[in-house]
This record gives sequence, C-alpha cells and structure tokens, in this order.
Amino acid sequence: MTTEKLDKNFVSAVIYMNTAESVEGFKEFLEKLNNVLGDYFLKYEIILVDDSTPEGYIEAAKAYCGEHNSNSVRILHMSGHQGMETSMNAGRDLAIGDFVFEFDECNYNFPDNQIQLVYEQCLKDYDIVCCCDEKKNSGKSNVFYRLFNKYSDAEYKLESDNFRVLSRRGINRIQSLNRAIPYRKALYASCGLKMTYISYSPVKTVDYSHSKEEKRERRNLAIDSLLLFTNVGYKATLLLSFLMGIVMVFSAVYAMVMYIGNVAIEGWTTTILFMSFAFFGLFAILTVVIKYLSLLLNLNFKKHRYLFENVEKL
Repeated sequence: MTTEKLDKNFVSAVIYMNTAESVEGFKEFLEKLNNVLGDYFLKYEIILVDDSTPEGYIEAAKAYCGEHNSNSVRILHMSGHQGMETSMNAGRDLAIGDFVFEFDECNYNFPDNQIQLVYEQCLKDYDIVCCCDEKKNSGKSNVFYRLFNKYSDAEYKLESDNFRVLSRRGINRIQSLNRAIPYRKALYASCGLKMTYISYSPVKTVDYSHSKEEKRERRNLAIDSLLLFTNVGYKATLLLSFLMGIVMVFSAVYAMVMYIGNVAIEGWTTTILFMSFAFFGLFAILTVVIKYLSLLLNLNFKKHRYLFENVEKL
C-alpha cells in the first residue's frame, strides 16, 4: 500500500507480554502485528508492557527492533509484578495515539484484516470496539460473564474478547473518572460511550492455558469484579437471610410442638429459639453491612493506581 493510501491517524498498540506462550510465539506476534500496522497506518507505536516478564521476551523484542531498525517500539517496565489490569492501565495511559489497541493476549490467531475491521468500526460510530474469538469461551468464563451481566447495571454486556480498540475520546472519558480501575472491561461497558463486539473465526488453534499464578490472579480478579461492579454479594446475603428466616420459623414451630407435647428436654426449646433468631439476625446484619461496603467501594476505589520504573525506547 502506498504512503498516500495509508491512514493518517496515529495509533498505539499496548501489548501485555506475559501472556505469550513462548519466546518464539511472542516474536511471531510482534512481527505480524508490526507488519499489519505498517500496512494500514502511516504513524503508529507499539508499547510492550513488562510486568516482571521473563528476560528472554525482552531480549527478543530488542533483537527484533535491532534487525528491522524499528523505532516505533517502547517497553514499559513496571516496578515489580502488578498484574494485567494495573499494567495495561499504565500502558494505555502512556499511549499517545488517536486510537489505542489493547492486546491482553499475545495470540495472533485472527485474520490480518481483523485489525482494520475493528478500527473502521470504531471510526463509524463507536468509541470502544472489542474483538472476540468465536471458540475462546470456556465453561468458567461463561459462568463469570453470565453472573456479571445478570447482576451488573452496566449499559453493555461483557463477553470474552482477545483485543479491543479505544478512541481518544473513550480514553479521555475513562481517565476523567479519576479512579483506579480494577477491571477495565467493566468500566468500558459502563462509561456511557458506545461499545460493540466483532467476532472472528480463528485462523489457527491456540491453547489458552494459563499458569497456576495466572489462574489465581484471574480467579481473584473475577471475585473482585463481581463484588465491585455487581450486587452479587448483597443478593447472596439477602438470600441467606431469607433462608435463615424460613429455618427460624420452622425451628420455632417445631420447638413449640415439642414443648407442648412435653417431649423436649428442659431448656432445649429456648436454646433452639435463641439460636434460630440469632443466626437470622446475624445474616440480616451481614446483609446490611455488605450493602454499605458495596456502596463505599463503588464510591471510592483504592487511590493507588500503578507504579512503573522507566520507559525504554528501542
């Protein structure tokens, strides 16, 4: 494609390096992405997020840039391991593009024109466009997204996606909220701007397996997200309070029947009645407490956003 036909908008691509399956897989992903961006855009940058990434990946990135004389790649070194969400927030805030691609996974299993399709959709009428692998969803992911979408008041439903593009207006809206973002996708879906999904059929099979540490982080993120962005906790305690209320009523009736029939041991009736009422009161109090905690969490997320060590230009 000639220079005249290249898109004049400046775009950024933020990549979380820790999700690559191997050094060779990361090099392939970086090379293909760099070639595709060069084919469609006149000016672009690639930001590689180093979140305690193995040294082999960083050396591979430096070697690639040295071989191809690329000056569009930067490495953002985080100050120790801080997780995908925090690290990608830092990478997105560092990006200066008019449009920013977020690649949570270094898996290039989509057609080359998929990036252009997502970008063109963002140009039309959307500020956030997500790209989904049709075969990616797993059982655990489906359970999480069903729970989240059912109990969240977000304007748009969430799905499991591979990458997304955000307009500068969308990024400014996110940053204007002035709070830490424990789960980016939830905030994107509820920021008030238009969002949509585009699906693709994978061109190759990719193993989406994760290490034990990554699985633990993803599990903790799922729990935190359900507590922060939905009312699952409140609904659960409310249900338990209702069940304990039913148990209390049946226990009271049973205790009174035993007492009237002179079958109960002395003191047994009052003990059962007290325990039933006490457990009901406990769950009722927990329901109120969790409701207040959910309100506080929604109003004031943790102030500390992220820390990074330095930015290395390649």
